[in-house]
Amino acid sequence: MNRIRSFIRANNFPWVTFKRYWKYSSTSELLMDVLFPCILSIILLIFTSLSVDDFKPLIEKVQQISGQVIAAVAILAGFNIASISILATITGGPTETLRKKRSDDGSLNLYEMLICFFTWAVIIQLIVVLLSIIFYYIGLFIPRKFENLKVNWFSWVFIGVWLTITIHSIFLSIRNMKTLYLYVTYKKPSSS
Repeated sequence: MNRIRSFIRANNFPWVTFKRYWKYSSTSELLMDVLFPCILSIILLIFTSLSVDDFKPLIEKVQQISGQVIAAVAILAGFNIASISILATITGGPTETLRKKRSDDGSLNLYEMLICFFTWAVIIQLIVVLLSIIFYYIGLFIPRKFENLKVNWFSWVFIGVWLTITIHSIFLSIRNMKTLYLYVTYKKPSSS
């Protein structure tokens, strides 16, 4: 039992990061980062369902999109990793100010919260890349007995989750770009 606990403790980083992201994001950030991607995914899936009935054409379309998603999201993950490096190397200025201020509950300083947001973006983007690779692979090797099957609800849900987290990861990168811009262009208030 101790080995299982040790394993869970050693590998719970994505879950801990997600909980911090969820806890410290504002309501407007969560609406933009989570709710809007869900709504957009539902709309896209509705349009897709109007033109695709069979499993094979759906997987072929998803395979095409997933090949492009792999490249695009991998670049975004690289951007977020580079941003973490930039944030870690800046001393004084905003770093000093953010390290002094604590969250409302006092458990993290604002600098740690900032790093958490960028880290969550990297984690979710790597998950998107992994799922996209799986979709791409599945699209290459569809067994003949599945070619004429109708699309079941499980397929729509799985594709919907993938599409939602893909859009979520893009929105996170947009927010992180804004945050990085504000961080790098920070000017200490003049004391008069």
